[in-house]
Amino acid sequence: MVAIVRLGALLGLVLLSSCSRHLNISRIESDIQDDIERQGRRLQLKDVICPNGVPKQAEMYFRCVGVLPDDSEFTINVTQQDDQGTVSWDVPSSKVLINLASLEETIQEDIRDAVGKSLAIDCRDTYRVSKRGDSFECDVVGAGNIAAGRVESVLVKVNGDSNLEWQELVISTAPVPAPTQGVSSQGTAGGTTTAPSETAPPAAAPAADGETPDTSTATTAANPAAESAAVAEEEDDEGDRQ
Repeated sequence: MVAIVRLGALLGLVLLSSCSRHLNISRIESDIQDDIERQGRRLQLKDVICPNGVPKQAEMYFRCVGVLPDDSEFTINVTQQDDQGTVSWDVPSSKVLINLASLEETIQEDIRDAVGKSLAIDCRDTYRVSKRGDSFECDVVGAGNIAAGRVESVLVKVNGDSNLEWQELVISTAPVPAPTQGVSSQGTAGGTTTAPSETAPPAAAPAADGETPDTSTATTAANPAAESAAVAEEEDDEGDRQ
């Protein structure tokens, strides 16, 4: 699996020095909000709320709540790394906020299972607000060639249930067939027009042994003007005899 790693994408980390036996919650709330907004796509939070009175204890886990401007909320998981106030956090994807770094890994796994090849996916940011009916594209980094063609990007949609759906946008690389011999083609705005090649006149039948070849048919087909002149001359002779 190919993964794109961003510093702090899935895990926030802060070291808080204090003589207190409890965590500095206001500092943690501020750091989490700044980190999420910095890594989000035009993302602003109304607030981050964590429980008060959390003692310093290694590996202790608690949850905070992120609040968007429309008052919708999402979960923030916080874990203490030691008993000195060092904490880490991550924001799982929800119906309110999308963790794009986690989405990249999921899409990569699905493509690998479907086509047997890992493609590096880049959704550009780390967090994005989830809105019903919204859609966006994630880029395919490097060689995105599969059996069906070249995958340039992946289209992600937020359906009516706020769940994510995605599909690969494939550009076909199949060669264009050459035009058939004897037919010329020219592309137009409405499609393709074709013009058949001209058919050569039939050749005169060969004469039998000892006979004089009959060239009247070939002469008429090749020079119709000569036939017209001969007819006119005969008409003039008849007029003179009368």
